[in-house]
Amino acid sequence: MRNISGMVIMKKLQKLSVLLLLIVLAATMQAQDYTYSQFYANPVYLNPALAGSAYCPRITLNYRNQWPQLPASFVSYSAAYDQHVDFISGGVGVQFQYDKSGQAAIRQFRLGGMYAYRLDIAERWQASMALEAAFGQRGVSWDDLVFASRIDPASGNLLPSGPPPDNFRDNVNYADFAAGFVVGFDEKIFLGGAVHHLTTPDVGFISESDNKLPMKITVHAGANIESGGRRSYRSRGPELTISPNILYQQQGDFRQLNIGTYFTFAPFVGGLWYRHAFENADAVIVLLGLQYNNLKFGYSFDYTVSTLAIASGGAHEISVGWLFDCDKKSNRSRAIKCPSF
Repeated sequence: MRNISGMVIMKKLQKLSVLLLLIVLAATMQAQDYTYSQFYANPVYLNPALAGSAYCPRITLNYRNQWPQLPASFVSYSAAYDQHVDFISGGVGVQFQYDKSGQAAIRQFRLGGMYAYRLDIAERWQASMALEAAFGQRGVSWDDLVFASRIDPASGNLLPSGPPPDNFRDNVNYADFAAGFVVGFDEKIFLGGAVHHLTTPDVGFISESDNKLPMKITVHAGANIESGGRRSYRSRGPELTISPNILYQQQGDFRQLNIGTYFTFAPFVGGLWYRHAFENADAVIVLLGLQYNNLKFGYSFDYTVSTLAIASGGAHEISVGWLFDCDKKSNRSRAIKCPSF
């Protein structure tokens, strides 16, 4: 009987240890931004300079669930609207972001608005430069946090949490700012960059701490290679478009490099990416997408190749987009053509 009860206690302690680890990871990772694998399906989150890049009004919805097989996963939701406005010579956009980490112990809300000025550098060169201002709120549920003092060493059960310390803040409000640019050549090559959290706002839950949100630096580039000719006189595009891409991000000490390629055979899109976090290999990303008339739908799966392995459940991501019809007869400059997903 003692052996059985001891095994039960050990199992409980193991589960609580995993939960504690994930809570700590959530607290650490929340000091960094979530990374979506369908980078261009969430364009204004990647770079505010992409606001209005589709010219017509556009709505994008995104959902990501990372490590669903572990006791506490990381879930992120995003909704955005953007469009080009002729009389202000650029694009405008607004985005809502909500994240929750570690069984919702840590949550973050962010609402931002952006303006991207459009400039024709030369006949075949175009550029977009943007600024973004946002309001953010970061919160935590004290009762959901697990400390070693809350674990009963005899039974392995959780003890009551008790009151939080006097210097604990369960909600932190902050202002946030970002800037970005994109340069395109003849709808075939593009290069962009963005810097988020320009003022490195303090997002710590302890009032005396100095827990600043570090700047996030993003550099992305790609090309569109058309092959196979036109399908027919009714076709809107080439038979096959291959788009090799590269994306680098750095935030604090965390760095990652993404290399991949999109294959578009309308209305279908496929993608294959490899993500490397410099310290270790991270994931292989597989994407399947559909673009039909105004609707765009994508699903991607991150196959984890790091030490967490596939036992974590990888990451599932879904994107939905709708591009409204609009009058394109106005003096529209050549588009900066980025991938759809």
